[in-house]
Amino acid sequence: MTATTTAPAATPDRAPADQVRPRKFRAEVQALRALAVLLVLVYHIDPAVLPGGYIGVDVFFVISGFLITGHLWREASTTGSVSLKKFWAARARRILPASLVTTVGVIVIALVLLPPSLVESWWRQALASVLYVENWALAAEAVDYQAATNDPTAFQHFWSLGVEEQFYLVWPLLVLLAVGLWGGARRGIVVKNPAALRGVLLAIFSAVGVASLVWGITESLGDDPVAYYSTLTRVWELAAGGILALLIRDTQRFAPLRNTLAVFGVATIVAAAALFDDGTPFPGVAALAPTLGACAVILAGRTSGPGSLRVVAESWAVQRVGDISYSLYLWHFPVIVFFGLYTGREPRLTDVLVILIASFAMGIASYTLVEQPIRTARWFRADGRMLVAALVAMVLVGGLTLTLPWRVQGTIDRWDLNAQAAAGDADQTIPEGIKRDFAPFVDGSTAISPNPMKAAEDKNAEVNACQAAQRATVTTMCEFGVTDNPKATVAVVGDSHAAMFTEPITKVATERGWRVVTYLHSACPYSADPRSGSGPEVEACAAANVQTRAALTELGPDVVVTTYQESYALAPRGSEEHPGAAGLAEVWNELADRGSQVIVLRDTPHARDDVIECVTENYTDPTQCDQPRANALGGRDTIPAALEAAPRVKVAEFLDYFCDDATCPAVIGNVLVYRDPNHVTATYMNQLTDRLREVLPKAL
Repeated sequence: MTATTTAPAATPDRAPADQVRPRKFRAEVQALRALAVLLVLVYHIDPAVLPGGYIGVDVFFVISGFLITGHLWREASTTGSVSLKKFWAARARRILPASLVTTVGVIVIALVLLPPSLVESWWRQALASVLYVENWALAAEAVDYQAATNDPTAFQHFWSLGVEEQFYLVWPLLVLLAVGLWGGARRGIVVKNPAALRGVLLAIFSAVGVASLVWGITESLGDDPVAYYSTLTRVWELAAGGILALLIRDTQRFAPLRNTLAVFGVATIVAAAALFDDGTPFPGVAALAPTLGACAVILAGRTSGPGSLRVVAESWAVQRVGDISYSLYLWHFPVIVFFGLYTGREPRLTDVLVILIASFAMGIASYTLVEQPIRTARWFRADGRMLVAALVAMVLVGGLTLTLPWRVQGTIDRWDLNAQAAAGDADQTIPEGIKRDFAPFVDGSTAISPNPMKAAEDKNAEVNACQAAQRATVTTMCEFGVTDNPKATVAVVGDSHAAMFTEPITKVATERGWRVVTYLHSACPYSADPRSGSGPEVEACAAANVQTRAALTELGPDVVVTTYQESYALAPRGSEEHPGAAGLAEVWNELADRGSQVIVLRDTPHARDDVIECVTENYTDPTQCDQPRANALGGRDTIPAALEAAPRVKVAEFLDYFCDDATCPAVIGNVLVYRDPNHVTATYMNQLTDRLREVLPKAL
């Protein structure tokens, strides 16, 4: 993704081994670009075909590090310094025009096709892409329990551009640091003895690269969701290319190994793309494969003779794909995302052809009409003018992103008024559940409460604040209800699904003079056994549950109410028929043995994956968004099995308050049921208060 330029001529007193040769066009680098972008393209169209195709991005990182470091090295070794203005202007000239035009194009299409419920996430990521911090925006979403499963936006692939742009900001500063450490203000020393400067640069780049690699391995093995997008865990791949640029002075010495190196490099990259998948810890040790593979291809240079890949690498088709690789990368993902939005389905075989044609057409158009003309335009040759133009363009396109929320603001305001009008109905409870056979809407009304555009916010803020994060090793304890001289204590224990029940439970407890104590932990069922699988979240949950068991023993609550998202797989004990049942029964019986009444609430049914998008698109007829009852239930065999081993435990079912015999509506009695596919709005949960009055003991 990096432009080629011609280096300054070598100085006459330069030692031959350290001469800075003019940079020539490298066909193997173009071929690497072509391979990288095709791997990413196939992966994004259908990950099942090439489950590790995402490693194409790693190949791009190596290429960028190699070319950029080579450019900086040539300038520093011939002039004794680096012009930041010249360097950053060149990067802006190369990167910004196509990416900003892509952003504008995506925004324009999104204004037509985007469902209102997706506007918020798209707008934030559009702005992050303009500022080249999309990698950090995605990292923040990855650690947000509620946002981690958000559908991808058409800007998601801009994360790699963010990494590269941040690299471009810092890397020349490191070169200037090396110049200062070696020659200080005496440029002549640097120019006359570039070997010493090379040594300083190698030391700095190696230190940065090793630190980044170690950090990447540590974080990826720990399954940190930030690791994939973090610049800190990725810079070693760019540094690898940079170190290679400093070490390659005469590729002729590798002539006998060229073909072997090239074949090894390509084979390593392709093997990684075929064998890796989304479960591979990345970017850790596994990332060494595409990184070293790319380095091997670059080190091989131009091959020839038997076994050479030259015929393929230098073919017209491969070189043209390499030419348009940057623009193709920019446009392929929006094409895929918009295809999904427009058709509402996964690509079929014929659809793949359409996506490929559209992606290449947009890539060619962007390269021909945007990249090349601006890169060669005389007006943009002045570095200062280019930088000013880049800043102005970023401000303008950043402002354009505001059209996305502006487009739906009128709808949000109107639906807010509707939600207020429907609030009276939302305040009513449903004592007999949906089997009363009422319609999804109150007759004659087209109002939904809460506003579907704000569904994600419809949760009890105090309870949500008391919910421990997935990686917390201790579950926070909070108190609600009557905390001064309570008549009894009720403990609510479990994950975010237990948190949903806390507010209506607290209402009943307050009426009866009880204190409510919560132990809520995201994605962490309360059990003696861990969740199935491995990783820091699983380990943290297990550790937190040990602490919670001890806390409950000390607390001795009168009642313990517990539930969890039953679709979670729990670790089995030996060959038990229903994995996790023994662990649940153990903690329930332990509580019962100590005198607590244990009440298990069955999980709420799940909605469609696109329930909020569907309701916003079908606001006047949300029955289009109902979920068949059979699809709303899953993983519900564990609790019945556990109850057989814990006969003193009381169980309460809520299915009839969400579903009739055939469907589970998205909207019931003007109330929006779900805020995401598996969490219920606080507005609807509060309608279950009467049901919980029946479930909880009348007196303690």
